[in-house]
Amino acid sequence: MNKNMPDTFLALTFKFKSLVLKAIREAGIDIVSMEIKSLHCINSVSQCTAANMVELMDRDKGQIARLTKEMMAKGFIHKVPNPHDSRSQVIELTTLGQEILNQMLAIEKGIIETMQNSLSSEQISQFNVVAMIMTKNLKNN
Repeated sequence: MNKNMPDTFLALTFKFKSLVLKAIREAGIDIVSMEIKSLHCINSVSQCTAANMVELMDRDKGQIARLTKEMMAKGFIHKVPNPHDSRSQVIELTTLGQEILNQMLAIEKGIIETMQNSLSSEQISQFNVVAMIMTKNLKNN
């Protein structure tokens, strides 16, 4: 194992997360990390359900139930009947939730652009491939 890898990885992920959270706070958005991850998840899955969130976010049902309840209270999401399964509901972004997600995506895009300064397209592509393989390896555990 490369002894520097854990430190390098943790430094990158911590710095990215802290810069995103700082920019979000500066923009006056009242949101926590799990809500950010949830908005991304809901946006990326067509007809997202709590079961999808449990799987994609690697959280238990109780955590997701509490999280969605809090996000509904904040007006970020709402639930509608699932047309494919009467036992579940589809979780959708509200107009406010979509506006917040759009602001976050713009913030993240700016930070990622800064992060990629002085890297070639090939280096960025290699990084993405390696990161996807590492993520897949961890999911198999």
